[in-house]
Amino acid sequence: MKSLHPALLLLPALLLPACGDPTRPLPPSKDKPASETKKENPANDHGDKTDLGVLVLDGNKFRIVRLGKPIPGKEGAFEVLPQGASSDDIARWNLYLWVEDEAGAQLSAPSKGNIEGARLHFHVTPRQSEKTPTKVVLRLRSEGKDTRAKLPLDGHGHEHNDGPHHGIPAKFAGDGGGTLELKLHDDKGDLELWLYQDAEHSKPFDLPLAASVEIEFIDADGRKVSLRPRNTEKNEDEAGEPNVRDGGTNYFIYPSKEGEDASWLKGKAFQSIVIVRFSLDGKKSASEEFILKPHVH
Repeated sequence: MKSLHPALLLLPALLLPACGDPTRPLPPSKDKPASETKKENPANDHGDKTDLGVLVLDGNKFRIVRLGKPIPGKEGAFEVLPQGASSDDIARWNLYLWVEDEAGAQLSAPSKGNIEGARLHFHVTPRQSEKTPTKVVLRLRSEGKDTRAKLPLDGHGHEHNDGPHHGIPAKFAGDGGGTLELKLHDDKGDLELWLYQDAEHSKPFDLPLAASVEIEFIDADGRKVSLRPRNTEKNEDEAGEPNVRDGGTNYFIYPSKEGEDASWLKGKAFQSIVIVRFSLDGKKSASEEFILKPHVH
């Protein structure tokens, strides 16, 4: 019998990996799918962003951004961006948001914002209704204060203030200065005015009960009216709250005398630049110019 050549005996040993040798990695398979690359900023699934404008609540500014369009029965979203607020401020605030129709009827349940970095995110689902959502409402509750303001949903909004009585706030200068709130009722054309020492509307700025306050309507040919207390006993506002303290008051109305005609102030479309003026102890005070629009009932 012929013996095998020594080289042939060594061949199988050369083909087997030695014990302990690392296994060589297999080449990538052409059939194996490549790993998926994750997007750092996935597209928002609520729709395009629309900047609705800025609201001012208790001196704090909030930019409102609509994501997509509010559709009855479908969840939509809004972003609220506090302007110049600290992270502590944002964490302390209770902010709520909902949508309304043109008449002010609430069309969605209030949504509380979720903090996402320097902004808040709100989810809103308008109810099925014959009415169409036309306004977004933002409500701020913090440290015993409760204020709210609105912007139109069509993106034609503007910076808008809303005082505690749903009137228009403005600053006045003279004798220390302060803040006022002027409210025009669209249904009757009557005016209510409150004067305060502070921007938080917490400290009344009282004038004598015999005092009067003048308002000049720049866009109504400079027409002027005088506001006075409703009475000298309690001087109640329309909510029945008395406004007399030690012979003084911060609350004034127009018309306040029989025969005064406020019909020219009626209507939802009325608006005018106004200036408020009054005197205390011989010292004159005047407000900044601001736009007066009616509170719609």
